[in-house]
Amino acid sequence: MPGNINHILFCENPLAHNRVEPDFEPEYTASKQNGFEPLLFNYDEFLRKNYETAIKKVSKNKSKEKIIYRGWMLTPVQYSTIYEILLNKNYELLNTGKEYQNCHYLPDSLKYINGYTPVTIYEKTGNISALIERASIFSDRPVIIKDYVKSEKHNWDTACFVKNASNKNDLKEKINNFMELRGEYLNEGIVLREYVELNNVTTHSKSGMPLSEEYRLFFMYNRLLGMYDYWEEGAYTVQKPETASFEEIAKNIESNYFTMDIAKTKEGKFIIIELGDGQVAGLPKNTDVNEYYRRMNEIIRS
Repeated sequence: MPGNINHILFCENPLAHNRVEPDFEPEYTASKQNGFEPLLFNYDEFLRKNYETAIKKVSKNKSKEKIIYRGWMLTPVQYSTIYEILLNKNYELLNTGKEYQNCHYLPDSLKYINGYTPVTIYEKTGNISALIERASIFSDRPVIIKDYVKSEKHNWDTACFVKNASNKNDLKEKINNFMELRGEYLNEGIVLREYVELNNVTTHSKSGMPLSEEYRLFFMYNRLLGMYDYWEEGAYTVQKPETASFEEIAKNIESNYFTMDIAKTKEGKFIIIELGDGQVAGLPKNTDVNEYYRRMNEIIRS
């Protein structure tokens, strides 16, 4: 592991240049207070493929140095593009394109978490009929629909939860609803996951979706950086779970910075919901951001 990472690349506020995107302002401030030098990247210009404009505030470094990105989600293709652009400035993103995809796309994550996560099948968007046929492995059990990255969990009853996987008409209708809602943001293909009853803490005040006892664990260099309550709503009055078993699994995950979302089932067992790349994963709102960056600095320097 490199012993020296000095810079973190944040998204710029598109309405106020030279300012950080408001959602990342607490992190921007905390990173500075904990020894990092933040840099700005224009995400909107990058999406327009105006690459030189997007990265113009990043001066060329004298020698190659690792850099951490903290910003909005990128597809693996977009990530590989920004990876190469930054290399030309002598900055190398903490995760390679392959390491990014390992945790960003659920199908790529399964090799690390199979046996610890619900049964999962997937197909590219052109093979939906095949996916519906393969859904027979779930028999008449319920399933969840998502793409390779995101679900439509706030459209729980119409585009996320299917009560009976053997009801092909219902399954097809909800997959179609899901694809329509995701539109241009749909990631690669469709994923069906066994629905596992979790230990609910409340119901979402707007969508009616059940909110369960979930936690987001951040790992850097396969070491636990922190564990945080996933939801704002609901009372997390229970004792935090032991993390030793998840830390053991994390040792084999090929990524330098990633998240692991875990949840407690009705039976009281903790399972892994999914992995995510740490650079584009949101910090839960109740996170002590200053402590997060203090711990990050500690891991990097150790």
